[in-house]
Amino acid sequence: QSQLLDLLDANDIPCVILKGAAAAQYYPEPSLRTMGDVDVLVKRADHERAASILEENGYALTQEKDPHYHHYGYSKDAVHFELHRRLPIIREEDEGLISRFEEGIDRRKSKEIEGFAFPVLPVEQNGLVLIFHIDQHLREGLGLRQIIDWMMYMDKLPENIWEKKLLPLLRETGMERLAYTATAMCQKYLGLRTIVEPADEYPCDELMDHVMEKGNFGRKAGTQGKAAAFSLSSTNAGKVFQRLQAGGLGRWEAAKKHRILRPFAWCYQGFRIVGELRKNKLGPEEIRQQRKKGIEQRELLEKLGLSIEREIKG
Repeated sequence: QSQLLDLLDANDIPCVILKGAAAAQYYPEPSLRTMGDVDVLVKRADHERAASILEENGYALTQEKDPHYHHYGYSKDAVHFELHRRLPIIREEDEGLISRFEEGIDRRKSKEIEGFAFPVLPVEQNGLVLIFHIDQHLREGLGLRQIIDWMMYMDKLPENIWEKKLLPLLRETGMERLAYTATAMCQKYLGLRTIVEPADEYPCDELMDHVMEKGNFGRKAGTQGKAAAFSLSSTNAGKVFQRLQAGGLGRWEAAKKHRILRPFAWCYQGFRIVGELRKNKLGPEEIRQQRKKGIEQRELLEKLGLSIEREIKG
């Protein structure tokens, strides 16, 4: 992470770290926060230049570049890096919110863990990233890591920041109910100090049930979790096709090399899913059960005021 930050800094490309160390700073012992990828956010105007600099310095692309996608993936020294041009949950056309995060890059703060310094977004925007991360993972298995990141953040958050800066952002982006519910759930089950007053309108019990039943606990969701998540959009033929096409483009090596095959990526992904179901011996009854769980997930999302798609309302 430090080598990447030094490289971007040497080329006058401002950036911030997302999640990872930016979340670990709130933990009583930062090393207790399990690390995964290194996520770096740069401004859209700097994204292509930053990508070229990474590639010139030994960072290997792990996926085909799509200028409309929210990040490019790289690998170096067995570490995976994601170079973001926007947060994954934000739509490309949402100019206002993307610009707000770019302004946050200009107002970035420097933090330090064990002698390693790194830039982060202003505290209220960093909180918004963490609640977005919870929303992002709700579809395929929300792990305790995302929940505890939020809990540690809220435990350290000054009251004036919560009231004056974070709450307006949560309301604007449709995340207020999720934030209240996650906080109330942490208070009830995980020992967080009282910050919000519990209310029946916040389904914290159902959210905790979801975490315990479907939570990936730091692992991938697996075939069954993906089947339940896929059923969230199964009533919308357009969404089903989009998910199949996107999945195929990301996994079909032949399509990455030959453009003529790309329109058929949805077929490849469809056969791949059928193969996974057979491999894991998921018969018709198991598939029906996963569909039922997908419907329950949809109902939970509605109670949390969220959309079925991975995008915010704002």
